[in-house]
Amino acid sequence: MKAYCYVEPFKIEEQERPTPEPGKGQVRIKVKAVSICGSDSGGFKGTSAMRVAPLVMGHEFSGIVDKYGEDVKNPSVPVGGRVVVYPNIPCGECPDCKAGLPNLCENRFIPGTTMPAGGYDGAMADYVVVPADKLIPIPDSMSFEEGSMFEPTSVALRGVKILSDVKDKVVTVFGAGPIGLLALECLKSLGAKDVICIDLNEQRLEKALECGASYVINSGKEDPVAKVMEITGGKGADAGADCVGIAVSLNTSMKMVKNGGEIAMIGMATEHMDGFEYKYAVAHEMKLKGSYCYVDELYEIPELITSGKIDLKKLITSVVPMNQVQKKMEELVSGKSTDVKIILVNEE
Repeated sequence: MKAYCYVEPFKIEEQERPTPEPGKGQVRIKVKAVSICGSDSGGFKGTSAMRVAPLVMGHEFSGIVDKYGEDVKNPSVPVGGRVVVYPNIPCGECPDCKAGLPNLCENRFIPGTTMPAGGYDGAMADYVVVPADKLIPIPDSMSFEEGSMFEPTSVALRGVKILSDVKDKVVTVFGAGPIGLLALECLKSLGAKDVICIDLNEQRLEKALECGASYVINSGKEDPVAKVMEITGGKGADAGADCVGIAVSLNTSMKMVKNGGEIAMIGMATEHMDGFEYKYAVAHEMKLKGSYCYVDELYEIPELITSGKIDLKKLITSVVPMNQVQKKMEELVSGKSTDVKIILVNEE
């Protein structure tokens, strides 16, 4: 089979490899579509500890059930079934797993990444092997491209669900990248009255309006805090979602919401946050809520799509053959790409 292996910073190499055989409790998936994650592009640059070469990346993907391991009895999806794979593979035994937080398991594997437990080749290939209990069936009416976006949508959904109550509320979203736009759609699906999206990129802000934003603010052209206060009659928003994760985005998010308001911290653009206005957070009783990955949210996505509550197609800006991954990664890290979501597909 063909596999696209990250071999060194800024280089993904097409390789010919043996087709993997599913082992005990496993299933082989014929990969149909892989969505490129922002963390993949960070790995491509060699700046992510979660991408150690050599590694086949790709953890946001969909495909067709191709073969089960011999010991898998009564599988939930038949061979030939169309599926999305739940890519978080926790140990199931640690305190976090037993507390219902497998997203925080220190011993988990994720296809396409290098975790403390080890590396696991992902879906930028013809086939990938995963645990047989990690399959989510998708209907024929849903494209594989949409399926490849379940994973980032789940990240956004968990992030906004961590807020106490958004129904009929005004919520800000700082950052109109893929996660921010997905958070915007999820907030609308949960009944938010108005969602105000803030970014520097006019194209992304236009996309935010297309995805349902009530208002957009270019923070390079106007003061987002003053603008939100104007929109809300001086009250401030009820809650916010920081989908960037740097000091200016978190500080601004706090100042756009009312005293005692909540901020969902979803973005992780920086590891250490110099310049965070700690005193402001304390003096205004900000409720800062970190959200990481997902738990059961991935299983909620099919209904959200089929019911029309979210539309993932709006975020897909390029669908290209898998063998263009090097070119597309180069475009993404150049900073000049206008894409929101790039989907790699395996052609028949």
